[in-house]
Amino acid sequence: MKEYSQKERALGLILEDKAKTNKGMTFIYYGEQRITYDQVNEQAKRIGSAFLELGVKKGDNVAIMMDNCPEYVYLWFGLSKIGAVEVPINTAIKGWQLHYTINESDATILVIDKLYIDRLIFVQGELKTLRRIIVYPEFEDGKPSLDLKFSQSTFNELYHSRTPISTDVKHSDLVAIMYTSGTSGPPKGVMLCHNHEYVLARNLVKVMELSRKDVYYNFYPYFHNTAQALITLPMLLADGAVAIVPRFSVSKFWSDVDRYKCTALWLFPAQVNLLLKQACPGRTSLRVVMGIGADEKATKEIEEKWGVRLIQSYGSTDANIISGYLPGDKARPGSAGRVFEEWEIKIVDQDDNELPPDKMGEIVIRHKEPFTLNLGYWKQPEATLASWRNLWFHTGDAGYYDEDGYLWFSTKIKDAIRRRGENISAYEVEMVINSHPAVLESAAIAVPSELGEDDLKVVVILKGGQKLSHEDLLKYCEDHLAYFAVPRYVEFKDALPKTEMGDKTKKYVLKEEGITPNTWDREKAGYKLKR
Repeated sequence: MKEYSQKERALGLILEDKAKTNKGMTFIYYGEQRITYDQVNEQAKRIGSAFLELGVKKGDNVAIMMDNCPEYVYLWFGLSKIGAVEVPINTAIKGWQLHYTINESDATILVIDKLYIDRLIFVQGELKTLRRIIVYPEFEDGKPSLDLKFSQSTFNELYHSRTPISTDVKHSDLVAIMYTSGTSGPPKGVMLCHNHEYVLARNLVKVMELSRKDVYYNFYPYFHNTAQALITLPMLLADGAVAIVPRFSVSKFWSDVDRYKCTALWLFPAQVNLLLKQACPGRTSLRVVMGIGADEKATKEIEEKWGVRLIQSYGSTDANIISGYLPGDKARPGSAGRVFEEWEIKIVDQDDNELPPDKMGEIVIRHKEPFTLNLGYWKQPEATLASWRNLWFHTGDAGYYDEDGYLWFSTKIKDAIRRRGENISAYEVEMVINSHPAVLESAAIAVPSELGEDDLKVVVILKGGQKLSHEDLLKYCEDHLAYFAVPRYVEFKDALPKTEMGDKTKKYVLKEEGITPNTWDREKAGYKLKR
């Protein structure tokens, strides 16, 4: 991989350079389309030029609410070329969430898929900053006939501009404001600069040993940084290609991998659990899988069934990717690997005192180079200061180092459960329950205990056609968990409430429900735990 100097790390400049060196080479596969590096760069330049003509200046925020397609990539790089700031919007949100995100981000222009334009009718009276919408793809009869107060144009009009682009974009400039999923409150806009995204992508290239021979499979939406900095940017740096599909589909997964001869993949636990419950076609084109949160059992199962290497890592939108397995590292399944040398990471207690190995606490981080972490939360200085308490960025994640310096991620601090003086990891409980052959997925939450502290409730989704009694589930838990981590409450449901991306459970919804009429209580049922 070509290493760019710090001052060269502007995304638009990197695309320009790659378009010259990789002219005619495929960068994007999408359906039957094969789009080259130079074609992506040309479309991005036209779009950037068009936004300059619309009055967009360096530092202006442009919101995007589009499904996966090559045009999203053109738009993302086009804005980066002129120093504008991308504000990706989750395509599933509506109502309050929609006008909150647009207003809070100060976006004056929204590029929106026509599938979602009707949502603006119901919130346009609340939109204070928005002045123009650009619709993709255009309506068959031209511009939409909806009664909207904003200026309207179509995406195709962006291609007509030829105004030269001369904006001076620096590595330290803001490139995106990415809103968190807001599972426990209103979303916060994480401010990311060009250098942050570059370092994130570069480290993925190193860990996954990506090259021009690789095709990275992407089913993640482009409103999420996984699709951008963990998949598309690494392939740009590695001179490879990305295969884009509209969304994650268990039924189409293996046929897509075969169709595009994909070699690289990123997975979260939700996708791991679902795919492992499906039949694998045997050896495939996949070479390497990267992910966060797979336990030792899932790691071994993936490697044996798929014939790939599964690399664990640790990171987040707020915190970059800060650990993993570099080539030559000895694998330790379930661990997030070793911390990259340019990072400082500590495990601290509630008073920010550093903890010794094998002692769980909060993961706090710093970087040795400037402009590598987030630049704070957009228009939320108090939240920014709180997250940077004592000059360390507080991730809100629980973890620990082992004696050999490997990092182990456990759970979100807010998901930690304290019962009868013992700390319980929701993540670990879920991993055990999810390993039951009748279970599709689960969520472990804290509920109030009449004895103080917490009691443990699990919400369980069974696989289609499967049956499982409360007692049999607990017997399984007793065989795999410490007695104090065996749930008191069990509730079977048809589905878990998910964030719009589908990779996280909205646990706050389950916590608000608490103990329901459908919740089974082992103490009331007279079930006696083994110790």
